Amino acid sequence: MPRLTIEFNDDVSKILETLAEKDGTTKVDVLRRALALYNYVHREAIEKKDHKLSIVDEKDKVVKEIVFT
Repeated sequence: MPRLTIEFNDDVSKILETLAEKDGTTKVDVLRRALALYNYVHREAIEKKDHKLSIVDEKDKVVKEIVFT
């Protein structure tokens, strides 16, 4: 398995640490999840030019819409 060495500034490192603590996981797992999410969004929204990403509430009401150009 390939290994990567990545340097982050203090702010990004703190974000990773906070997310890992909230999820009860590791910073590496947070990065893996972020990459998986980015890959999904890229396939479903960015590569398909007319698609948008929406965040909906529990009643399926759109609360935020993200448009990629």
